[in-house]
Amino acid sequence: MKVINSSIYFKANKISRKQAQHIDNILKSSSKVDIICHETTDRDAANSAVAMSDYLEQQGINTRIILSQNIKGLTLRTQNKNFIQAKNIQENEYPDTVLCVDFSQKERIAPNILNYIQKANNIVGLDHHIGTNAVTDDLTLVQKSSKEPADKISSFYVDATAKSATSVIYRFFEAMNKDISKDTAYDLFFGLISDCNKKGLVKCNGEEGTITVSKELMQDENAYEVYKKLLAKLTPKEISDMSKKIDIMSSLTDEEKAFNASLYEKLKYNNKGTIAYVEIPPNDRTWKHLGGDNTRTSAILNRFRQNVLKKFDKVKTVFVFYRAKDTYRMSIHSKEKKLKDFYDLAQKCIADTSFSTGGHEDRGGGKINSTDSKICHSFVRKIINCASFCVG
Repeated sequence: MKVINSSIYFKANKISRKQAQHIDNILKSSSKVDIICHETTDRDAANSAVAMSDYLEQQGINTRIILSQNIKGLTLRTQNKNFIQAKNIQENEYPDTVLCVDFSQKERIAPNILNYIQKANNIVGLDHHIGTNAVTDDLTLVQKSSKEPADKISSFYVDATAKSATSVIYRFFEAMNKDISKDTAYDLFFGLISDCNKKGLVKCNGEEGTITVSKELMQDENAYEVYKKLLAKLTPKEISDMSKKIDIMSSLTDEEKAFNASLYEKLKYNNKGTIAYVEIPPNDRTWKHLGGDNTRTSAILNRFRQNVLKKFDKVKTVFVFYRAKDTYRMSIHSKEKKLKDFYDLAQKCIADTSFSTGGHEDRGGGKINSTDSKICHSFVRKIINCASFCVG
């Protein structure tokens, strides 16, 4: 492996012992903890939840994991957990504590879950997303890399420089001097690789069973340090198995291949040619036949956005608009790393109280609570105009 000059490394954030201990004390003072994943649960959120559930149950604490995605679609290491679908949650069964993983903003969960969280005795969390509409005011947000841990102690810790929620959880275990098991290492690595794959920081080749790390990831000391420490605990077979599960693109059906090709045919641009976007109407038949927003279609759209940015030098930001149940969503990849500014501007420009947005500095999304074709199309036009002003 080529050695990268250490002078160009970013500094690695590590959660402080005091901060980790504060969250740990709240969790361990509870007899029951509900672990909450964000809406349209992905592998990073689910594996974060499983890792924390294992940890808490070892302390004799009962846990439930509340998610919205089908377990089979997530291909987790274990299904031997008390998984509850978010739509089935009973609001009269409040736990002592809720633990939020992989989200910190209200808009990333369904209204019934937000109401459920806010009635719990304690709210704690571990996340890596930026945003302004937080589920609790008692939150520490780390947005810059530093060798020194954040001084503030809170019940909710967010490291926006981390590449996955599982990375933040690894740092939590590290601060607590906990030697993680092989199963936990697998779960945390799965979440990290899944999120890094979405961003193009790693390439999973399902046919060969390999995971290739990008130079950008190696130059990020925080992410690469976690990557190496978790990798050291896994076998080649486990790595191969993980790569095959993540690389959905190597096992597309004929219909999925046709849909993937059609995305390039539908590609549109703003006047400057710096923003590319695809608008999948809320009543699109092919999208509906593929199952709408799910693990496989999400992977197709994710790879599409990455490929457009690589193929067209002039394009700085890519949007895809699509239906997800009763909402109309946008997903974004950008070279500009100005999405935080766009999130703030879009929130002011979209005249719809249901509109919400957030994510990372170069990858994120948003939604409105409508599937009306005219409203959704108007939403697309407003977003593209806003993005043209801000990031294009």
